[in-house]
Amino acid sequence: MDDQPSKDREIASCPAIIGAGTMGRNIAVASAVGGRSVTLFDVDEDALADAKNEIRSTVGTVVDRGMGDTTDVSAVRDRVTYATELPAAVGNAPLIIEAVTEDREVKAAVYEEIERHAASDATIATNTSSLSITELASTLDRPERFCGTHWFHPAHIVPVVEVVYGEHTADETVDAAAGFLESIGKDPVVVEQDVPGFIANRIQSAMAREAWALLDAGVASAEDIDRAVKGTFGFRLPTLGVLEKGDHSGLDVHHTVLTELLDEIDSRPEPPAVLTELVDEGRVGRKAGRGVYDWTATDRDEVTAERDQRLLDQLEVYRAASDPPETADGSESSTRDP
Repeated sequence: MDDQPSKDREIASCPAIIGAGTMGRNIAVASAVGGRSVTLFDVDEDALADAKNEIRSTVGTVVDRGMGDTTDVSAVRDRVTYATELPAAVGNAPLIIEAVTEDREVKAAVYEEIERHAASDATIATNTSSLSITELASTLDRPERFCGTHWFHPAHIVPVVEVVYGEHTADETVDAAAGFLESIGKDPVVVEQDVPGFIANRIQSAMAREAWALLDAGVASAEDIDRAVKGTFGFRLPTLGVLEKGDHSGLDVHHTVLTELLDEIDSRPEPPAVLTELVDEGRVGRKAGRGVYDWTATDRDEVTAERDQRLLDQLEVYRAASDPPETADGSESSTRDP
């Protein structure tokens, strides 16, 4: 990098985010609001311009709500640098977060380029929600430097990020990724086994399968199913989680309920017909104007802003309840090894 202009060397010293799509740009916001300068890379200049416009708006929303280390919105925005040249973006970046499309071949091609231009000791992390970390790492020359960092949408608000071991991931790689997340105010949860869906998506998918099955069977309307979730166990989840809630209600009661219900809960290995039909009809959600609900008469930016405001309210609840509970031996539980 000695022959690079000084600006490129400045860029290269920052963590790099590869891919300026929805998740990449939100990870950039999370990093900037958390006090870190980052480089956001994409080969598509139009995608970067769109990302810059959205980041400007999003940063204003979250800083106005008191997130971050400063009330200076411009200063936070200036922490994000935009790049269309990969060598300038990754250079000597200590951490490189790949957030490109969920396609193994695309990701493999990106990793080849990253390894060609990144420092040999750089930590490379993938933001995947479903692909095997071990399988993705198999395309790298240095799989021990590779891990998963599974962010959740919207990444600039949702507090937890799963940090996932692959079969060859070194402990220091996970420590580096988790340390970065902690430095920007995120709560890393270490996933020690590379299981499909990791932790949250496995649990979320089990819940979603049953919700779709209930809708498919006509048990209740979509509105009432969602209202039942929001106003019952969903209402408790930010404060109690699943396992701690079991301790509060009594594990004997929890055991009885599972014994009665497990045979009745949907266990089909394919999505319910109602979901398949919606997808086949192109009704894939807000981005298409229609999904389960009709979004055609709504303003996308207004809907997003309203969603973010509600999630920011929920974040305050989560933070207030974030002290770890005691484990069975009387010690405080932790997401990190001592």
